[in-house]
Amino acid sequence: MYSRFFALFAFILVGYYCYRRGWLNREVNKSVGAIVMQVTIPAMLITTISSIDMTGAVLRGFFLSVLAQTVAMIAFGFLMRLYGKFRKLDSRLLDMLDITTGSQNNGFIGLPIVQIFYGSGGIMYVSAGVLGLNLYLWSYGVFILSGRKGNNLADMGKTFLKGAINPNCIAIFIGLALALTHTYTVLPEALVEFLQKLGDLSTPLSLIYIGALAGSSGIAHLLREKVALEMSAVKMIAMPALAILAMCFVPASGIAKSVFLMISALPAAVVVPMMVERFGYGEKMSSNIVLLTTLISIVEIPFCVWLGSILYGV
Repeated sequence: MYSRFFALFAFILVGYYCYRRGWLNREVNKSVGAIVMQVTIPAMLITTISSIDMTGAVLRGFFLSVLAQTVAMIAFGFLMRLYGKFRKLDSRLLDMLDITTGSQNNGFIGLPIVQIFYGSGGIMYVSAGVLGLNLYLWSYGVFILSGRKGNNLADMGKTFLKGAINPNCIAIFIGLALALTHTYTVLPEALVEFLQKLGDLSTPLSLIYIGALAGSSGIAHLLREKVALEMSAVKMIAMPALAILAMCFVPASGIAKSVFLMISALPAAVVVPMMVERFGYGEKMSSNIVLLTTLISIVEIPFCVWLGSILYGV
């Protein structure tokens, strides 16, 4: 499994190389990212969730996981805000730091990686994280990034609906509906095969996209961004440590705890810098944190998977 994991991350090097050679540019890479988020990941979500044996207990676990991961993102972002204040960062960067470090890249990286280590049983929990991330970003995230002012409830509601009702969330609910009604097996075989092959594109395309993002900045340049490097390191060390602590008090199954630990090692979500650019301040640092946490996660994710097998037996 670990060899498959590192082989997958070689796609990041492909994306980096293609960008540095000029075969990918910013606009083309944005289109690649849009294809992944709007087309291939929804296909993966539908096929994987709908094939799960969806009992009442599993469904409750799904929505409890949505709640738990959303609360975890809010709580950790707040702690990072406090850390930013302690480090005397520019106060204008604190909102960005809150949302960037609190977010987790459940879509681009979480879904492909959990398939390798945990199969369809783990997909459910990461899918819950995808839903939780969308709820978190397009409600709490927009509220924080816009400075908590100038938004009445109606405007906030419209922003939330516009952002949260997207192909990923729709695909999750389609998958749940197919699983609960056991109608996935009656879908035309050609349609199922098409969706599966489309979903399989998510892994290489998403990692090539991440690599091209790194290529647009350059690794050497990223490593010179000392503040972003510090905040990235703190996020990637503290979040798994707090996840392990929290699991001491949570009555959950071994696989749920193992997946939650792996999720805590995911990098910041790639969509956040675009949100910061639109609603707040500090887009460049947000982008640097996303890229640096992604690089760190290449080592940290397999370590947390191994640690989860020791602690929780899965």
